[in-house]
Amino acid sequence: MIGDWLKRVGVLAAVLLLSSCYIPDKFKSELRLSKYGDYSLTFKGDLLWAPILDDYRKGKITPENEPEKIANIKKDLSRDIAVRKIDSRGRGRFTVEYERTGRLERVQLIALLRRDARLLAMRSMENGAIAIHANAMKPSDAQIMAEMGLNMEGEFRITTDANVVEHNATEVRPFGKAKVYIWKVENPLSPMPHLVMLREDDPGRPLNARASESN
Repeated sequence: MIGDWLKRVGVLAAVLLLSSCYIPDKFKSELRLSKYGDYSLTFKGDLLWAPILDDYRKGKITPENEPEKIANIKKDLSRDIAVRKIDSRGRGRFTVEYERTGRLERVQLIALLRRDARLLAMRSMENGAIAIHANAMKPSDAQIMAEMGLNMEGEFRITTDANVVEHNATEVRPFGKAKVYIWKVENPLSPMPHLVMLREDDPGRPLNARASESN
């Protein structure tokens, strides 16, 4: 039984290295996005560092080196200045609080966490569209997670007063002149958030036409 579990851990670490190294769990995340492109993005929940599972499987984690391994993951998370709080819960799991605000330029990519560890991407385009898309997990990866007793659950919301032309939200609620789009993530196979809106020009604050990418 233990041998089978360790084998699955190794497979999980290998496949997830191909996508994102962090698995979100027990989270609540919200994006407030105005029709002009002003945004406020928050995340509170757990992040699991998948590659360390392979180190546990191979016996590379010992009482002597585990503190350093955990410290290195914490250091990696802290590279994003929007990460406000990081608490280790052991075995590669961290409780994280993230908060970022700003205004999207005419052409820009914003990522949670970073472009090389992306859980959620927010992209503005020259044609005025803004697309929000979360990484989806392959069914084979999700099956391995389920066999190991690992899960990925939480809730993501987008509150916006913009003209939304495409979305796959679980639920939509009115909120004054805006709407709240809600995704209930119950497991790794749940539909990942996807929404496209059309930006309006703000006469008081002209957009910078420079294209850019941002962590």
